[in-house]
Amino acid sequence: MREDEDLRGVDWYGEVLAGERFVRCDFADADLSELDTTDCVFEECDFSGARLNASTHERTAFLRCRFRRTSFFGAELRGCKLTGSRFEGPCELRPLTVDRGDWSYVSLRGQELEGAGLRGVSLAEADLTDADLRRADLRDADLSHVMLHGTRTAGADLRGATLTGVDLRVLEITKVHLDVHQAVAFATAHGAVVSWD
Repeated sequence: MREDEDLRGVDWYGEVLAGERFVRCDFADADLSELDTTDCVFEECDFSGARLNASTHERTAFLRCRFRRTSFFGAELRGCKLTGSRFEGPCELRPLTVDRGDWSYVSLRGQELEGAGLRGVSLAEADLTDADLRRADLRDADLSHVMLHGTRTAGADLRGATLTGVDLRVLEITKVHLDVHQAVAFATAHGAVVSWD
């Protein structure tokens, strides 16, 4: 395990990491492009200004990490855990491939995620305030208690997503894809009386 290391500006382009753990390490402005990680853990690490372009992460955990002005252009995250991490400032998150994973309690305030593929991802209690999720694929995602104030969701696909505890009155509904149960819940939240006869 590596703790409290100053790794600012490190050049790990194309490096391969497996089963390693980093705690409170500083990766600010590091070049982590095409980095390949498997079963690694980054806990309370700072990735401000870091470049993770075209990097690949399998079952890697980024726990309570800080991503400020961080670039994930072309990155792939499969079965990864980002619990409690914060994306601050304009991060580059498109295109980004996300396959499953736990993004609970993540802050994505104001982030550009238009067209993002987040199908099946757990975003429980995430802060999506003012984020751009237009045309995002959120099918079967866990959106329990997420914050959606000011979030742009036009054209997003929410079919099968868990919306428990979500204030549906603030959901932008333009061309949003809903299943029947979600549509009824949305109508009810807006005062409609739904009759099945």
